[in-house]
Amino acid sequence: MKLARLQWMRRRLSRMPPAEIAWRMGSALRILARRAGIGDARVAPVSALLDTPGALGPAWCVTGPVSVANDAAVWEAAEHLLADRLEVFGSAVPLRAAVPEWHADPVTGHRYPNGFGLQVDFRHLPVGVDIKHAWEVARHAWWVTLAQAWSVSGDRRCLDRLSNALDSWLDHCVYPNGIHWASAVEHGVRLINWSLTWHLAGGRHSPLFEGPAGERRLQRWLAQIFQHVHFCHDNRSRHTSSSNHLIGELAGIVIAVRTWDLWPTLRPLAAQARAELQREAFLQFADDGINREQALSYHKFSLQFLLAAGLAVRGSSQDFDRAWWQRVEAGIVALAALLDARGHLPRIGDSDDGDAWRLAPGAPDGYHELVAIGARLFGSAALQAKCAALGPMTAALADPLQRVAAVAESSAPIRPVAPEVLPLSRLPTRFPDGGYALLGHRLHQPDELRVLMDCGPLGYNRICAHGHADALAVLVSIGGEPLLVDPGTYCYNAEPRWRRHFRGTASHNTLQVDGLDQSDYGGSFLWLRDIRCTVVEDSSDGGTMTLHAWHDGYERLPDPVRHHRRVCVEPGGAVRVEDWLEARNAHPVALHWQAALGAQILPVAGEPAAWLLKGRLHGVQVRIQGPTEDAVVAQGQEDPPLGWVSPGFYDKQPAPALRVRAVLMPGQRLVTLLEPVSGA
Repeated sequence: MKLARLQWMRRRLSRMPPAEIAWRMGSALRILARRAGIGDARVAPVSALLDTPGALGPAWCVTGPVSVANDAAVWEAAEHLLADRLEVFGSAVPLRAAVPEWHADPVTGHRYPNGFGLQVDFRHLPVGVDIKHAWEVARHAWWVTLAQAWSVSGDRRCLDRLSNALDSWLDHCVYPNGIHWASAVEHGVRLINWSLTWHLAGGRHSPLFEGPAGERRLQRWLAQIFQHVHFCHDNRSRHTSSSNHLIGELAGIVIAVRTWDLWPTLRPLAAQARAELQREAFLQFADDGINREQALSYHKFSLQFLLAAGLAVRGSSQDFDRAWWQRVEAGIVALAALLDARGHLPRIGDSDDGDAWRLAPGAPDGYHELVAIGARLFGSAALQAKCAALGPMTAALADPLQRVAAVAESSAPIRPVAPEVLPLSRLPTRFPDGGYALLGHRLHQPDELRVLMDCGPLGYNRICAHGHADALAVLVSIGGEPLLVDPGTYCYNAEPRWRRHFRGTASHNTLQVDGLDQSDYGGSFLWLRDIRCTVVEDSSDGGTMTLHAWHDGYERLPDPVRHHRRVCVEPGGAVRVEDWLEARNAHPVALHWQAALGAQILPVAGEPAAWLLKGRLHGVQVRIQGPTEDAVVAQGQEDPPLGWVSPGFYDKQPAPALRVRAVLMPGQRLVTLLEPVSGA
C-alpha cells in the first residue's frame, strides 16, 4: 500500500499547477501546527448569546405534520430505525446499544485508526474496505428522519433514540481525531443535517435539552458545531480539489452560522463562505445548468448544497442575488430535461447514491425531489409540467416539500407563479457548455424516443475525479424504458479492478481505440489527460436530426487519432450511428453497446451482423455495417470484464453487452443501425 500511495502521489502531483503545489506545502505546515494544537479549535468558547433574541436563526424547514402521505412515509422510515434497522448502500449497519461503531467499517468490520484525523490515509485501505460506508452513517441523515418523526408524531422514542445517538457521537468522535475529522465536506453535510435535526426536534426548547443532562448535551453539541465550522473553513478544498466538496463545505458554514449565530468570531467566516458560494455556483455549473463534473449524481449533490444554503438565508440580508438563483434554477431545469418519460436519469459519471439531505422519504429519489422543489420555488411552468408528467408521486411532493419551499414563499418570490403550464417541449435539448445533446421524438411524452449523446469534456478541474472515459457515448430509451445505457459506477475504493472497469471506455457505448481508455488512468479519482469534444454539425433537415462531433482523447497516441461520431435520428425513429477515425494509419477498434439490466440481445436468424435488443416492453433491431472482424454478446464476463451494469452503489449485476471489433483505415466507417421494433 505504501508503494501504491507513492505512485498515486506522483501522478496526482503531475496534475497540479505550481500554485497548488505551493498551497499544499503550506497546508502541510498548517496540519502539523493543528496536530500540535496551534491555531486549532480544541477549546470551543461557551457562547453567552444562546438565549439572546435573534441568535438562533429561523427554521428553513417547516416542522410538524404536512401531509398524510409524507408523514406516513416518515414514520415508516423511523420505525425501521427504532427497530435497529439502519442501512447504507444496501448493507445493514451493525448497531450496539442502538448506535453504530463510529470508527468501524460497517461492511467488513475493519477498524479505522483514531489518530489525528487530517493525517488518516483514507484513499489506500485494505481490499474490500471503502471509507464511504462509515462516512455515510456519520452524515446523520437518519437523525433527520428521527427528528421528523418526532415533529409529526410526538413519539418520545424517536427523541430518546436521537439523544442516545448524539451522546454516543459526542463521546466517541472527539475533535480532531479519527476518520470523521479527515474530510471537510463530510462536516459540511453533517452541519446541514444537524441544522435540520435541530429545527425539527424543537430547537433551543427541545426536550433533548431538558434538565442538567440535557443542558450538558446542548453545550457539548454547540462546541462541536463551533469546531465543525472551523474545520470546514480551515480545510476547504482548493485548486484541483475544489469540486462539489468545496460547495458542500461552504454551504455547511453558511447554514451553521445562520442556524447558530452564537459566536461573533464565526460571522466573518460565514460572510466569506457566502461570497465564495456565490462564485462557485457559476464556476461549477455551466450557463446551460449542467454541473461541470460530468456526473449527474454529483449534479444533484451540488444542487442540494446550493438549495440548502439558499433556503437557509432566503429573505435575510445574506440572501444570494437573483443571478445566483437563476443559475440554481438552470441546474434544476437541466435535471428535469435529462429525466426520461418515466423519471429515469442515466447514471452518467460517478453515481454513489449519496444525498446531502432528504425530507421526503417516500419520494422515488432525490432527483424528483429537486424537480418538485424547483417547480414550487421558481414558479416554473416547465418544471410544473414535468412534475405532472412524472406522475402523481412527483407532483405530490409539493406537499411534503412545503418544509423547504414555504420558507421561500414567506419572502419575496423569486418569480411569480406562471399563469399556465408551458408545453414540455420547452425544456432544453442542447447543453453546449455542459456537453450533452438530447435528440429524439415526442420527448417527455409516454411514447418518447430519447437519444442522449455525451459530447462534453471528461470532467472538471484537471483531475476529472468523477468523470468517466465516455466521450461520444450514446444512450437510447423508448417510452421511458432504458435500452442502451450507461453502466453506472458500482464502487469507489473497495475493488480497484472494478472501479477502473466501470470508469473505462470499454464499459460505455462508444468506440475504443488500440484497446486503450480515452484518457490515461491515474487512480480511482484521477485522470491524467483532459478530453475535448468538438461539435461539427447539429442540424435538422426534413425531420432528420443530425449531430456530428469528435474527441481528441486518442491524439496522445504515436499516430494521433481523432474519433468522429455522427448520430442521425430519422422521422420514423430509426437511429444511425457512424464511427470513423481521423488518423494516418489503420487502428484496431472495439465498438461497445451496453444493454439495460433485464434486457436481452438475441441474434437475428439469417443475418450475421444483426441482433434484437429486447427490453420488457420495447426493443430495437441492431445492425452493424463495415469491416468487422468479430462480434460477441457477453453477459457477466469476468476477465476481462464485459456485460455488467450497476443499478446502485455497490450493486453490480450482469447485463448483455455487444462488442464489435474491427480494424479501421482512416475515414473508413463502422455503422450501427438501431431500428425500433414494435411489441418487442
